[in-house]
Amino acid sequence: MEEKVRVLVVDDSLISRKYLTRILEESGKIEVIDTAKDGQEAIDKIKSLKPDVVTLDIEMPKLNGLEALKIIMKECPTPVVMVSSLTKDGAEETLQALRYGAVDYISKNEVLSFKTAAKEARQLLVEKILSAKNSRIRGRILRPRAQAEREEPKEEAAPKPKRKLQKADIKVVAIAASTGGPVALEKVFSELPLLNVPILIVQHMPKTFTGVFANSLSKVSRIKVKEAEDGEDMRANQGYLAPGGMQMTASKSGSRYVVRVSSEPKTIYTPNADVMFKSVAETFGDKALCVIMTGMGDDGFRGLQEVSKAGGIIIAQDKDSCVVWGMPRKPTQTGLADFVVPLDKIASTISKIVLGR
Repeated sequence: MEEKVRVLVVDDSLISRKYLTRILEESGKIEVIDTAKDGQEAIDKIKSLKPDVVTLDIEMPKLNGLEALKIIMKECPTPVVMVSSLTKDGAEETLQALRYGAVDYISKNEVLSFKTAAKEARQLLVEKILSAKNSRIRGRILRPRAQAEREEPKEEAAPKPKRKLQKADIKVVAIAASTGGPVALEKVFSELPLLNVPILIVQHMPKTFTGVFANSLSKVSRIKVKEAEDGEDMRANQGYLAPGGMQMTASKSGSRYVVRVSSEPKTIYTPNADVMFKSVAETFGDKALCVIMTGMGDDGFRGLQEVSKAGGIIIAQDKDSCVVWGMPRKPTQTGLADFVVPLDKIASTISKIVLGR
């Protein structure tokens, strides 16, 4: 029988701690080994109990979630899922938590709500915790190597590139990521030169986040990034981030390439990488360069199959540099990806294909 994931729940509200404990234990896959009411108590209990995963609120007395997280990552690195209020103001704090080393985040309001959607949010929280157990923080496996080798099936070494790394006739770059994506995307964009083509980005993210995240990418990059708007022309050296809760696609109108934003089709993850990649394959064919990065699940794989059929080029992030090796796994294992590279080589690989340098 599979061992349950041992979780420490950290929240200053007694009611929240009780509800979260009940939700997690009802999954049958998680054991809440203890709870903590503030950051200092959380650090003490992590050191003594060594949980597999911690759920952490941001706003707490004594030591808040961000302050506690910095200490946790320095003194007792443990996978952390932020369970906090994802308001617009909270978005900046949550992005900061990801930069400090948190694996993932979810809206506490949605998880603890009595609305119908809460069932999906609770299921997603369980998935995020299960995924976090096997995550890497900044590319490092947190479990002892022997334990990691027992738990993870042996994988073959990254395949050799299917193509020669050289300049191609590229008209668009499309990038998708999920868990671990915000920090990974900030790294890639901070290293990208001006590419002279438009860049489309899907990051699984709630709608209160995407505007804040677009600004954060713009701050670190020469490429300006904005939340995509329906019907706008695609421009060179402009990044278009799919708005949370909406689908983003590419289309052609006469000689113009246009961004489309819509509430359809309905998918589990919205915005959806499959939807974007499929539209890019249809609109740009062999002139598309698509990148699949860290994230749980397999969103993007079916869309990339269409990209491959159309002759487009595919880059997948390698296993060792992913926080969660989910989305790039199938494109890598099936040989769909033309290049499998670590996070710190993604920007230079894009540059060589688009610009030849």
